[in-house]
Amino acid sequence: MRTFLIAAGLLFVVFFASAAAQTTHLRLRTIAGNGESSRARDMAPALEMSLSNPFGVQPTPDGSLVICSFDQHVLYRLDPSYNRLERICGTGTAGMSGTGGEHPTNVALNQPHEVQVDRQGNIFVADTLNHRVGKIDAAAGRWSVVAGTGKAGFAGDNGRATDAELNQAYSIAVDDQDLYIADLGNHRIRHVDLRSGVIRTICGNGEQAVPTGGQPALEQPLSGPRSLAIDPNYLWVVLREGNSVWKIGRRDGKIYHVAGTGEKGFSGDDGDARLAKLNGPKGITVQSAVAIYVADTENHAVRRVDLQSGRIATTVGSPQGKGGFNGDGDNLTQRLLKRPHGVCLLPNGGLLIGDSENHRLRLAE
Repeated sequence: MRTFLIAAGLLFVVFFASAAAQTTHLRLRTIAGNGESSRARDMAPALEMSLSNPFGVQPTPDGSLVICSFDQHVLYRLDPSYNRLERICGTGTAGMSGTGGEHPTNVALNQPHEVQVDRQGNIFVADTLNHRVGKIDAAAGRWSVVAGTGKAGFAGDNGRATDAELNQAYSIAVDDQDLYIADLGNHRIRHVDLRSGVIRTICGNGEQAVPTGGQPALEQPLSGPRSLAIDPNYLWVVLREGNSVWKIGRRDGKIYHVAGTGEKGFSGDDGDARLAKLNGPKGITVQSAVAIYVADTENHAVRRVDLQSGRIATTVGSPQGKGGFNGDGDNLTQRLLKRPHGVCLLPNGGLLIGDSENHRLRLAE
């Protein structure tokens, strides 16, 4: 675990500074996964290793990548040269163990969906079907539980996060001492103050419906909050069942409509993103004040919303919404994906895609 300690502060300063640059992606290539779904392994060359439904992916301070392999119930580390995968958390069998102090490879996870890494190199994981969020400490290399009891439910607001009940912790976002949780089954977004350990609801009234823009987020319903991203001004929210993207002002606490009409479909490229149709979106990453990239999962595409013009376009995947695999290469809108979930921008502007049902991690750069 010592690889997570190198130059933590420096690299993340570079990451946030570079995020304002415009990104042009020219070529798509596979950097991990052999296209097969099988049992987890401890270590192997990245292109020979099975990834079984890779979802969330994030960089660490030393340039490694951490990948959620959803159906293998593990996290892998891909080294900075993208040569080798190593299991760093999870036993490879679905279960729930690990209350604190364990080595992460001895902790049983159950379909981890999302991972985040903070400035110090601490790794946070949404242990989705265990209804909790865990943490791998960068300094000690040990596991702890940050939020959730492991029991599905809704309870615990304004108390200790470790005593609170969540219902399918699908996605997380971390910024300094703030942890945000997409509490899918409760149709809420919860916030944990990592200094005090206190949890509260910041968005969602528990009802399943599409919210009304410009209103206080805490008073509005949500329909399947599936993915989160954060920048200095907004928390970005993808609604899977709501087929739309929203943002919550970190200062005014109001929710605003960004993309998607709420109706399933594939339309709207080169027009107003709010009038476009999405189909089961499940991932998001943000270039602050520049663009968001959304994994439009059931359309087998990654779509980009320009934050200056508000226009949407398909960045990777067939504009006709066709799923499959036809190899790597250029012409990104002709490269087929199959139900992508995770998207993540790298410091150099590269776009990582968890190409889930192609069982590959792919990089557009």
